[in-house]
Amino acid sequence: MLKHTVGNLKIALSQRIINYRGRAYDSIEQAWYSYLQKHTLYFLPNRPDQDFDAVAHEVDGFIITGGDDTPTRRTTELKLATAMMMQQKPILGICHGCFLLTDVLGGTVDTKQGHHGGVEHVVKYRDQDVVVNSYHDLVIKQPQSSAQVLAVDPEGDCEAWIDGLTAGIVWHPERSQDPWIPDEISTLFFKETT
Repeated sequence: MLKHTVGNLKIALSQRIINYRGRAYDSIEQAWYSYLQKHTLYFLPNRPDQDFDAVAHEVDGFIITGGDDTPTRRTTELKLATAMMMQQKPILGICHGCFLLTDVLGGTVDTKQGHHGGVEHVVKYRDQDVVVNSYHDLVIKQPQSSAQVLAVDPEGDCEAWIDGLTAGIVWHPERSQDPWIPDEISTLFFKETT
């Protein structure tokens, strides 16, 4: 677990790849700047040939952000995720990142209609209903067997899970006016733990 106080973390964030006028660009949504304003951010270049052990050594946590999936991005994200796991450091998948982690860790992902475009819906967390946004057209039908389900949608599909130092949520907290993530994940990433 992290042993840092809030605001003292170095967090790596993956980036989507955008093609513009025949060139590929790494891109990060600017909402992350304010959501993680108390932390030092490292924007992971989409370069599968970099020293991922060195990157993992330098950062305290890794967030696999939302966005499109490409072979280069996926390879880069999975290589850093593997290095983070080997160094026993936390990983959080957001939307694309959650579906990617669920898939590679042995869960089941499927398509879902009516969840894309920023619509809001309720998830059940413990005994409370929480409103979250939705920018995806996928759904976690079954997380990996070792995961603890933290939140489900009204149809009972998993919207957040945690598995040791790895976690995933399918909504975008960075896009919310009042961002929320489950306490178990918040503690893993943003609060002092022992």
